[in-house]
Amino acid sequence: MRRFFGTAGFGLAGVASVVIWTLIDSYLCSVFSSLCVPRVGECGGGVDACAITIQSTIKLFSYVFGPMILFAALGFYLFARRRPPLVIVGYLVGVVAAHWLLAFLCVRIVHI
Repeated sequence: MRRFFGTAGFGLAGVASVVIWTLIDSYLCSVFSSLCVPRVGECGGGVDACAITIQSTIKLFSYVFGPMILFAALGFYLFARRRPPLVIVGYLVGVVAAHWLLAFLCVRIVHI
């Protein structure tokens, strides 16, 4: 049961990480508007402004559900045996920081 609840808890933490990162990203866009200006030839202005393709659908689903799956996999691994709570919290903080850093770099700097 510990492993199941740990996996579910980390999966929910992945969902929370995506939601909180979205809020942080919208705040960054309002403060630093140059970060959110689309490059020449790209569609901008939201999800509904772009043409719907298979590639854009895969990107959207991987952006929304990818962190949840990766967080749950980490929770499944961590709760396989007993670990101190401080170690589990350390892993959770580290993976959230890595998620936010990679999301910022990929979406705002590299424009993937």
